[in-house]
Amino acid sequence: MSTMDRSDNFTFKITQLREILQNRGFEAVEIKTQTNFSYFTRGRGFIGLASVMACASLIVTMEKIFLVAENIEASRLHIEQLDSEPSVVVCEFPWDEPSKRDDLLSDIIGGLKVASEADLESELFNLRTVMTPYDLNDYRSLCKTTAEIVEKICMEIKPGITEYELAGALSMKLWSANIEPITLLIAFDDRALQYRHPVVTEKSLENYALVAVCGRRNGLIASVTRDVMLRPDEVMFQKHAKCAQVFATFLAALKPGESLSDIYAKGILSYANQGYPMEFKEHHQGGLTGFVPREIRANIGINHIVRSGEVYAFNPSLQGAKCEETVLVTESGLEFMTYTGNYQYVECHVNGNAYKIPTVYRAD
Repeated sequence: MSTMDRSDNFTFKITQLREILQNRGFEAVEIKTQTNFSYFTRGRGFIGLASVMACASLIVTMEKIFLVAENIEASRLHIEQLDSEPSVVVCEFPWDEPSKRDDLLSDIIGGLKVASEADLESELFNLRTVMTPYDLNDYRSLCKTTAEIVEKICMEIKPGITEYELAGALSMKLWSANIEPITLLIAFDDRALQYRHPVVTEKSLENYALVAVCGRRNGLIASVTRDVMLRPDEVMFQKHAKCAQVFATFLAALKPGESLSDIYAKGILSYANQGYPMEFKEHHQGGLTGFVPREIRANIGINHIVRSGEVYAFNPSLQGAKCEETVLVTESGLEFMTYTGNYQYVECHVNGNAYKIPTVYRAD
């Protein structure tokens, strides 16, 4: 499984799904959510960008795979989003006769014991959160490109630009690279200190900008935050150094076999060690990612055990300073998929190991 093309990836995932069906005593499953549709097909199943449900169903039995969609969508989805996958049977119904969908389903799965996604959610989660070789190659490319776009725009930022304008510039570059900007959080100056989820406003930049992005491509999501200051601000720079140390503490604890609850506890202790014991209360600290921005948020009592092949995005923050990277867990250590080497960094040490963490970019 070291090399895989898209069709191999699809077949591998469907095989795993059928094993789950057999083990659970089901004979078929209907995949309807956007997240799981993209996981299995590695295509876009949406019409509206924020869609929770896909605009088609993928029905998997023990022998066949069916794509069920309105006539408006069926051919487009199969050709463009499933790469004309030959193992998929396309079944379309007239958009203005929705009752015909029930007839199709009856023909396909009538008499079978059919699972819903909710019935298999634990198993689907376990599949979705460990990257296949094919997915991982795509993920590396997505993360690198997303980080490069965000960093370049941050390093070229000028005073007077509005948060709206910066969001527009980021969106244009991301879409041009086939990346959907599903989250854009931008805060200038005092807004960066006040709010942890700064939805974009008309505020103009004076000196300091915080830019956080979740970029999605064919289901996979890259998370990255970068900060920039136009004039020196030593207080803010030191705050970033402390935030980076907290971030490095999370990373140092992130290893296969470790509990997410224990990793969280170590990160929270680091806040106190940096002189900000209650700052973690102001924002969640990130967690497991992949085909969902956060599959699980780290917290006390979240006892998920870290596995090799999972991807994490922690995002500690200190009153305007924030660190966020997308990292892959491997048996030999962490792979920083959003690291470019082109920004400004601070070196943090935890348990004798050094971590090179992006810090606030000083345009001066």
